[in-house]
Amino acid sequence: LFTYLQHSDPTIPYYRSDQWTFARGALATVDRPLFGWVGRVFFFGISSDHVAHHFFSSIPFYNLPEVTEAIKPVLGDYYNYDSTPAVYALWRSFTQCSFLEDEGGVLFFKNWYGESVIKAEEEEFPVKR
Repeated sequence: LFTYLQHSDPTIPYYRSDQWTFARGALATVDRPLFGWVGRVFFFGISSDHVAHHFFSSIPFYNLPEVTEAIKPVLGDYYNYDSTPAVYALWRSFTQCSFLEDEGGVLFFKNWYGESVIKAEEEEFPVKR
C-alpha cells in the first residue's frame, strides 16, 4: 500500500533510462499523510516525508519531518504532496495508473481507456542529448 501510493500517481512522470536523473527520480514520488498521526508514529512518517527520504536516504527517519519542511521552499512547485484519503488515492492510482506506452522518454500513466491525466510536453521535459 505505502510503496504503491508513494510511487504510482497519475500526475507523477515516469522516466525512461535516457531521461532519468537522480533529481528526477527523487521527485517522482509523493508525500501523503497516510493514516494521520498513526502513520507518522507507527510507520515512522515514511509516507509523510517520502520525498525527503528519496533525496537524503541516509538521514534518520526522526529527522525527516524537519528536512521535509526545509526542502519544500527550495523545491517549490516540484514538491509533490497529496492529502487525498488513502482509500480514494488507492482507487485513483489503481484506475488511472494502468499502463505506460512503449515509446517515449518521459511518460505519464494511462488508464484502462488509454487516457492520461497529464500529457508530457516536449518543452516541459526536454530530451537529454
